[in-house]
Amino acid sequence: MGNVDEDTESGQPLLRKRRLMVLAALIATVLLAAVWWWQRDSSPEAAGELTVSVQRRLPHDASAFTQGLEVVNGEVIESTGLYGRSTARRWNLDTGTTTAEVEVPKQYFAEGMTELPDGRLVQLTWKEGTALVRDPDTLREVDRFTYQGEGWGICMDETTNRLIMSDGSATLTFRDPVTFKVTGTEEVTDANDKPVTRLNELECVAGRVWANVWQTDTIVGIDAATGRLVATVDASGLLSDEQATDADVLNGIAALPDDEFLITGKLWPEAFVVRFVPIEDGK
Repeated sequence: MGNVDEDTESGQPLLRKRRLMVLAALIATVLLAAVWWWQRDSSPEAAGELTVSVQRRLPHDASAFTQGLEVVNGEVIESTGLYGRSTARRWNLDTGTTTAEVEVPKQYFAEGMTELPDGRLVQLTWKEGTALVRDPDTLREVDRFTYQGEGWGICMDETTNRLIMSDGSATLTFRDPVTFKVTGTEEVTDANDKPVTRLNELECVAGRVWANVWQTDTIVGIDAATGRLVATVDASGLLSDEQATDADVLNGIAALPDDEFLITGKLWPEAFVVRFVPIEDGK
């Protein structure tokens, strides 16, 4: 213990340096968290501000990590994700009861799904570059496509006979529905020409693409021809505080007749039939 005083004297500059390094690291962490939070909750700017008017509430499997929704012949086709837990399933639009389900091979993390012009279904995978083509009746895999990059959301634009695909960025990729080859791309921008990133689940309706913005309660409407944002939808507050405790983010959107949409989220206990209405009309 004879060298305590000597070590204390010589170690003071080093101690101060370490304290400054810790302080700098804490400041950097706080700044990064603030930037992330601002990005997470900021909404892109568009011509019209909308909200959701709930028409009906449906039970939804709270264990389903929802990645994509599609309504086909009055039934809901849903793609759920996570490695080892991904599925393709069908459920009743009135009762929420699952009527058919198949497991996705465990090496795949399933993502969005849509109906092809020939009636078959195509289901994306996240990082595996594989799209699984499924029989619409049995949901069994009957074919595959391959692609480069990540797969997030997909929808079939019947007005132009092309698939539109997202990868979590601001870019939409157009694909041939027969060959799955890329036919073009478009960057999505808001009213201030700012890229709208984190585009996730997609739904094509009459030349417009509706997209979930990942990690937010925002749905955006996009002009498929130009990539310009034409609407933003505030879909917050659908779950009660108790329901939200075990739920994940909003995700999943499918068009219904009469300008209605079916929306839900990952691990949500309910799905909602909604209309998009001007925000001043309330929910």
